[in-house]
Amino acid sequence: MIDAILVPATKARPTLPLLGNLLEWYDFAIYGYLAQALGDAFFPAESSSAALLSSLAVFAVGFLMRPIGSLVLGPLADLYGRRRMLLLSLTLMGGSSLLIGLLPTRLQWGETATVLLVLLRMVQGFSVGGEYTGSIAFTAELTSADRRGLMCSFTSSGAQIGIALASLVVAGCSALLGEQALMDWGWRLPFLMGSSLLALTVWMQHRLPETLEIEAHTETTIQPRHWLQALGTQLQTLVEHRRLLVQVMALVCASNVVFYLLYVFLVTHSSQSPAEGVAARTITSAVQLIGLGITTLSGWLVDRYGLIRINGVGTAAMVATSLPALAIGLQGSPVTLLIALSLATPALMVILGSQGLLGVTIAPPEQRCGVFSIAYSTSVALCGGTAPLIATWMVDQNIPDGVIALYPLPFAAATCWALWQAKGKTSRAF
Repeated sequence: MIDAILVPATKARPTLPLLGNLLEWYDFAIYGYLAQALGDAFFPAESSSAALLSSLAVFAVGFLMRPIGSLVLGPLADLYGRRRMLLLSLTLMGGSSLLIGLLPTRLQWGETATVLLVLLRMVQGFSVGGEYTGSIAFTAELTSADRRGLMCSFTSSGAQIGIALASLVVAGCSALLGEQALMDWGWRLPFLMGSSLLALTVWMQHRLPETLEIEAHTETTIQPRHWLQALGTQLQTLVEHRRLLVQVMALVCASNVVFYLLYVFLVTHSSQSPAEGVAARTITSAVQLIGLGITTLSGWLVDRYGLIRINGVGTAAMVATSLPALAIGLQGSPVTLLIALSLATPALMVILGSQGLLGVTIAPPEQRCGVFSIAYSTSVALCGGTAPLIATWMVDQNIPDGVIALYPLPFAAATCWALWQAKGKTSRAF
């Protein structure tokens, strides 16, 4: 039997989870920016495009592993502490990046190299499954109530900064080494730089306190024969919170759908030629980085006006702006993409800066990481991840743009229901 109680917020360094989250997402995203080089090195095929497709398939495997990671790492954080889970996640990610950077190519190791790359990518996806949600919970518990919204918004923006940093590092390596050298061997450097996460983990280990005090018998120490049984018990307990799991899934589903429609579907839909593709990606990165300031502002507003109010206003604004933005973006050009993203991104960033804190607040402390991690990952997979595919199918079926633009409405209704249910729960003690 394990009893967990929450340690009062301290004056520790809540910015450290932000740094860990940033580097975690840098490591996760760097694969995508180097997909062509990895395809040539590990997936020999009749054509370069076939190798790229194979590499991108492995990139997608990382996303498929996220729900599995949340099923394991989330409950483990509730069993053995947020700090331990966060350090484990960062170690897995940093170690995977180091090994990918050192991994011999298929020409050197044959099919073994390809299999190892796939396995390492799976470990990366597993790691991300618990780290993002766990870092928000950890930051919320480390921070005093008057600054909790602001600090959690920093953590939320860490993923976006990490993705942007990955893009800049690859661009820098290409400029310094040349495109051919990057494709031949320079692709290893960004991965080796990402392995600095291991050093950060060692440093953080001595500077991060544990926010969950574990009262347990000696047999519940982290040993395989004990924690597997304890994990099974914890997952069974989560079933008792199935209504709460559905509520958190509903809470985050609308923002996930809108994000993937704007930043995946519309970007692809607006890239009818290579030149338009470059323009669309440039516009997307620029708008998203500018929006980071709004994410921080959202956290500041939460501390002053409350979680429910800011999430409610943000959701209403997101619906009001995203529907016309999608209709405009469906015209399919970089110019209309810029207009669509400029219109819809501010409200979306308000939600992204405040929703994570609300998700961990309404969950009970002893199940906080498990509930939020599993619900968030499931919602991303079922709602957000499928949105571009369904929207593309609707376009292929010649469904009117006005109808396609209404796609987020049912998810927005679910989010409004979740917000209504969350009333009165945001005073839960940290």
